[in-house]
Amino acid sequence: MGLPGSSDRGIVTVSVGWERCAPDYFVERDTFDFECMEFVVEGQGIAVLNGHEFLLQRGAVFSYGPGISHRIVNTGEGPLVKYFLDCGGKHAHRQFANCSAGGGRKVQVGGVPEVTSMFEMLIQNARNESQQSDRICAYLVEALLQKVTEQTIAGGTADTRAWTTYHRILQHIQEHYGRIKTMAELAQEMGVDPAYLSRVFRRFHHMTPYQYLMRLKMSYAASLLLNPNTLVKEVAAELDFSDPFHFSRSFKSIYGMSPEHFMRRAGGAKGR
Repeated sequence: MGLPGSSDRGIVTVSVGWERCAPDYFVERDTFDFECMEFVVEGQGIAVLNGHEFLLQRGAVFSYGPGISHRIVNTGEGPLVKYFLDCGGKHAHRQFANCSAGGGRKVQVGGVPEVTSMFEMLIQNARNESQQSDRICAYLVEALLQKVTEQTIAGGTADTRAWTTYHRILQHIQEHYGRIKTMAELAQEMGVDPAYLSRVFRRFHHMTPYQYLMRLKMSYAASLLLNPNTLVKEVAAELDFSDPFHFSRSFKSIYGMSPEHFMRRAGGAKGR
């Protein structure tokens, strides 16, 4: 979207999108014409904002604009994937400055899916180019800036480390849920105390790591049970449940019905 000629527009979305930056990605500027916010969803990098260096990783949000020197570098072996938002208008500077990540600052946000969703909504509406799209985008930009502030992890380095630990645990569960049995096993693999593991995960995910583990296991189990030739005991064995009754209780705790009932409802009933 372009900046309209009218000066009475409070805040205008000049450009919004996402980019997949190669390992040799490098940007360096002394200033920028518009208020810009960037949001990292994948990869690693470094942002130097007015001489202050910040680590970029998933969940990092930072800004720059007129009079703010900035250097952005991809320091990972893979791509650095990030969303960007450029805004103009007479209220842009004030609204960005009131955001936790505005004015050349960098923060870490906890609600990565929520912020991602808002960027995607903004991109979609910016593409519409209808008579209402400018006004809708202005509201969405304001909501996005508020969401970033709401989701900012407070407390500086200690809380950033806690979020990084949570994200590391989350990825490990997602990659190895099929074989992980206990939280003690998970804590040992992650190199953290079991009590701390549970506390930091619940802080950012609003459920225990064991509950999340069971949701992943049972979601996979449900996909297997949709096959009419599958036996419940075979699914239990594949998910490393030595006791089929334990598997059935765990399945019912997530889906509110037994695996057999689930299979009958799916039209592929077959007993144990």
